[in-house]
This record gives sequence, C-alpha cells and structure tokens, in this order.
Amino acid sequence: MDPSSSEFIGEAQESVETFSRHLLELEAQSRSGNVDPDRLNATFRAVHSLKGLAGLFNAVEIGTLAHAVEGTLDRLRLGRIDLSKEVLDVLFEAVELFGALLIPRGDEDDIPDLIGLLEKIEGLSRSGGGEGAEDANLEWLGEAILSVLSEYEEHRLRENLRKGRSLYRVHASFDILAIDVGIEQLKEKMKAYGEVITYLPSADITAEDRIDLDIILGTSLSFGDVSNALTEVDVTVHRLSPPSAGERAPSRPAPNAPPPPPPLPEPTPAPLTAPSSRPAPERPPERAATLVSTPSQVIDGRSSGIVDPAEAEVSLRSLSQTVRVDLRRLDILMNLVGELGLIQANLTDLQERLRAGDVAADAGRQLQSQVRDMARKLALLQQGILDVRMVPIGQIFDKLHRVVRKLSRELSKEIRLMISGADTVLDKLIVEELSDPLMHMIRNCIDHGIEAANERAQAGKPPAGRIDLRAFQKGNRVVIEVEDDGRGMDWRRLRELGIRRGLITMDEAEGMSPTEAINLIFAPGFSTREEANSVSGRGVGMDVVKTNIAKLSGMIDVHTEIGRGSRFSITLPVTLAIIQALVIESAGHTFCIPLNAVLESIMAERGEVGTIEGQEVITVRGKTLPLLRLSRLFGLRAPPGYRPDSNRIYVVVVGLAQHRVGLVVDELLGQQDVVIKPLGKAIRNVPGIAGATELGANRTVLLLDVARLVDEGVRELAGFGVGGGGHGR
Repeated sequence: MDPSSSEFIGEAQESVETFSRHLLELEAQSRSGNVDPDRLNATFRAVHSLKGLAGLFNAVEIGTLAHAVEGTLDRLRLGRIDLSKEVLDVLFEAVELFGALLIPRGDEDDIPDLIGLLEKIEGLSRSGGGEGAEDANLEWLGEAILSVLSEYEEHRLRENLRKGRSLYRVHASFDILAIDVGIEQLKEKMKAYGEVITYLPSADITAEDRIDLDIILGTSLSFGDVSNALTEVDVTVHRLSPPSAGERAPSRPAPNAPPPPPPLPEPTPAPLTAPSSRPAPERPPERAATLVSTPSQVIDGRSSGIVDPAEAEVSLRSLSQTVRVDLRRLDILMNLVGELGLIQANLTDLQERLRAGDVAADAGRQLQSQVRDMARKLALLQQGILDVRMVPIGQIFDKLHRVVRKLSRELSKEIRLMISGADTVLDKLIVEELSDPLMHMIRNCIDHGIEAANERAQAGKPPAGRIDLRAFQKGNRVVIEVEDDGRGMDWRRLRELGIRRGLITMDEAEGMSPTEAINLIFAPGFSTREEANSVSGRGVGMDVVKTNIAKLSGMIDVHTEIGRGSRFSITLPVTLAIIQALVIESAGHTFCIPLNAVLESIMAERGEVGTIEGQEVITVRGKTLPLLRLSRLFGLRAPPGYRPDSNRIYVVVVGLAQHRVGLVVDELLGQQDVVIKPLGKAIRNVPGIAGATELGANRTVLLLDVARLVDEGVRELAGFGVGGGGHGR
C-alpha cells in the first residue's frame, strides 16, 4: 500500500494529534506529581495504533519511530523510567517528527533526523527511573489471580500498595445483553474513588443470562466507605490483604440472589477461555464525524485504539454510525443545493405568474404546496450538510499547546495557556484557515507581549506569563479571543516606529488616533523588534493574520493596556458555505450582503444625510453613523433609463465586533439563502467582494465582503472623529 495515500495520512494524523493531546495532559499532571495511569495508557494506545497503521501501509520510517516511542511509553507504564522533563521533551520531538514524516516538504536540506531521535529514545531506555515497588510481594494474592494478571497490572497493584492504598475485590454480575453498558457505568463510578486495576473472570455463575466479573480496585478509602459507595444490588465488596490480616467484607446480596462468592484466593481458578474473560481497555469516547486535515480533506469519525475481542460487538456498532466523506463530494452536494435553490426560485416565479393571470387555480394551489414542501426539504438538506462540515475549534487549540510549549522553552519564558470554549464549532474550512493566524498571534504574545521573569517580578506579576485562548458563540457568529497578561502596547511608540519604517509620514502621524496607531501592527513590514530572531522581527506576521481573517469574512480588533496586556478579538461567520443574504440594488446592479452582518435596514430622506470633513454621515437614534455609497465605492454606472427614488435612500447598517457602517443602496429586494462560489482570477482580489452566487433567472451576482467594507469605512472615517463604533441597535 502507498504510505502517501490520503487514507493513511488522514488516519495517521488523527493518531498523532491524539498522542500529542495526551502528552500535553500528562505534562500538566507531571507538574502536580499525580500522573493518571489511564491517561498514560491512552497515550500508549495512540502510538500503538499508529504503529499498526504504518505497518499496514508499509510506512517504514513512521513505523520504526512509533515502535521506539511505544517502547518508551511501555517503560513509563511499568514504572521503569520516570515521566521527567527530558522524557517529555523527547516525546514531543517525536510528535514533530511524525508530522514531518507524514507530509515531507521535499527539501533535501530539511530531511527529518530520524536516526538522531531514535538515539535519544534509546538513551532514555538506558536511564534509570521509577521509585521501584517491584519487590513488593504479591504471592499472598494466590495463583488464581496472579496467573491471569499482565505485567502491567502487576505493576499497578504494586504501585497502589507502595502508595499505601488498600486493594478491594468487587464482585459484580451483569446482564449478558447489556454487559458493555453495565461495565462502563460501574467503572466510571469506581474511578471516582480510586484506580480500577483489572477485570478478572469469576468462577461463580449466578444465571445463564448473566456474566460475573471480579474487579480489583485500589483506593485510599476505607472498607466502609467503599461498601457504602458501591451500593448496587448485584455488587459485593471484599478486602484483599495478606492472610494474617485478612478481613472479609459483609455482603449485601440481592433478594433471592445466590450467596456471595468466597474471598480470593480460595476460589478455583477460572479458565482463561471463559466468556468475556476480561473487558477491553478503556477506549476513547465516541464522537461525531470530524474533518481530518489531509491533502484530500476527508471526514473520519473512526477512533483509533486497540480493540479486544471481548469488545468487538460494541465497537462494530459504533463504527456503523460513522462515515468517511471526501470534501470534494461535499462540494458536489453544495452545488446540488444551489441548483435546487435555483429551481425553487424559478418555480416561485412561475407561481406568481399563474396567480397574476388567474389561470388554472387548482394547478396554482398544487404548485404552491409543492414549492413549500421543496423549501422545507431544501432547508433540512442545507442544515444537514452544514452540520457535517462543522468541527470543534479545539482541533487547532490542541496544536497551539505545542507551539506555546516549544516557544516558551526557546525564549526561556514560563507560559501558561488557558483554553476555554474548545467545543465551539465552525466550518472545517474556516478552522483550517485559522491555524496560521492563531499561531502568529500566539507567537507575538509570547515574544513581544509576555515579559521576562525578572521584568514581571519588578511589575508585581507572577513569574509565569498567561495567555487566554477563548472561543464562544455570539449571535450567529463566533468570536475567538487571544489575550495575554504582558506589557501591552504603547500607541505612541508604535506611531514612532511607523514613521521610522516609512509606513506613515510625519503629517499622517500628527492626526493619528490611538486606535489607528495600534492598527499599524497589521501593516506589511511593521515590526517592533529592531533585529529579527528565530521567532519574530521580520514584519510578516500580523499583516498575514489580518489578510487571512479578511478572506474568511471576519474582522480582528485589538484592545491593549500598558502594563496589563493585550487582547485580540476575531469575529467570524460560522460557515462560508450556505448563508442567508439580503439582496440589494445600487445603480441598477444587484448585490448580496450576508444577513448575519446586517444589524438593521432603515429608510431615510436624502436631506437627512450630513457631512463631516467631506464624509457622509447620518444620525440614527442620536448616534452618528458613517455612510458608504456602494455606487461610488465600486464606480458603478447606472444603465440607461434607471431612475432611483430622488427623495429617499435605504441605509443597510452592517457591523462586525463593535464597528458600525451604513451602506447606502437604492432598493432592498428581499432575503434569500445563497450558496457562495469562489471568484475567478480576474476579480479575486477586488476589495469588498467576497464571492459570487446565483439568484433566480440564472442571474449571477456578487457577494459583498462586509468585513473589508467596514474596515475600510472605519479606517477612512476615524481621522475625522467618526469611529463607526458608536451606533448600536
């Protein structure tokens, strides 16, 4: 099989990202000295899945690295090495190398150093570690238990004993038809009180339609607390301890239930081939289909991991509910939706003509009913397609954890990244395009925003800098905020740097407001660093951020306070695929405006329009609103015979974040769902145009880029004291 195939890359990337996410959580746990063995197991399983996948597709280098990493993780699981900073650094290097091996850059000078990393991993295996509890005697448990324990389970038993925890045998009986649900519920309950070490077959058979298991629990709770916590009818608790100090727990059998089993190790060993002899390892929670970032852009809802035969039926049921869909197929569906929309518009037009002619009344009513039915089904189809495209933004938040970790070490700064709203969903295409802008912003926060430890101490701040990454829904848009608690930005210094770098003149600087000065950071070539380093200083960061966000019909705002930090707020639409649009007309030309950016539409007399320093404004509810005329903005010429109303105008109030601008148009033609299509090369870079769509009668119209229009309007008018942010609904 070809290791460069999209199928392999998609599944392998998912395993690598799972591995990375678990590593980040393990690193956080290692700081507190309380590493969760379940998390360590999940990390091991992710790499084990990657190794199996590499073997299937003959990806030799990835398989070799995965095998070496798997060995290190196995030694961590068995307590033979400690989860030290050195070990974590090597494992994170493996994450980066996996990514480089999956998508080679083709540069011979940038070939990943696989041999060097393998030598580092080998060095870890030779290092000592673990406090060692391997000499703890477990013989008192008896051969019945020891004969079926794995090496890892023996290690976890010893580790619990080393920490002074008590061991309990929990005997449980499950309905054979619902054993997976019963085990999961009991396991989740027991995990709240300690560590579930293993499941063992039971020699007792309570009924033909039931399966009995013995579960070993390690906990610091007393026998009485464990007994009270596990009050299920079909559960009994026994303490496991050396024979000299043995104590049997009083059982609480169910009415008419058989007597509880005697304490281990007295029972006769059960055969290892007993049905459901041991449940499979914990598997990741089920999740909805998610889009995997691969060259072919596929959707993959399958979760990786080791599946035990005892769990095969459960896993098959889960897999039957997942799908893999190539995004190109989704694009075909999108086009079909657009064509259905055209059919609907044409049918609606036919209906109106029939009604006006009062012809075939029965046919008209039937047609009206069919149009309504098709409209309902079309809405369901659109929503279904949009739901498939939606993915949690946490997919890129996880990657940013690695960026923070790497840069904080390069710059010798301690950084804490706090994430909230990772489950906020966006269109997959938007999420992918956000990766680079967010990475640039995080890099700037670490390099420019967060001070060195001694500078923070002098300012009375904690030594560790903090970056908050938040995402939340706001109406029908999504807001993403990146905020640091660093030194903030001095707008006067930014203005001076703008003059020094030739971005503005002295005269322009004189009339520049603080907001305009701060927005200089988005100018191409602007940098606050005199000399470039490996992280920043080349002036190619924040201008890329703004450009990429503008392409997504989004807007970025900056709030900064000297000595307190800076906050960057990105406002984005939830999707760019199918949107509701307001259809307008200006100078005889038809345009669409995304409805989620329209705050209100008002009709005004032409005499109500005033000017400030030559710029048109209008007063709405006591607030000054700057105006932009689409006919002037795009240099539109009205066709012969076009006569708009000479006494009134329509003002469409649009806004993103806190900015507001009024677009002056001649007519409001109504609302319509539209499918956005990309622009051709000829008009792709025209400012203010985001895409194209088709309306009824095969008309192609342009979709306005509200973010660009608002940004241009606010920038042009800010110098005259009209900021575009004072108007509210």
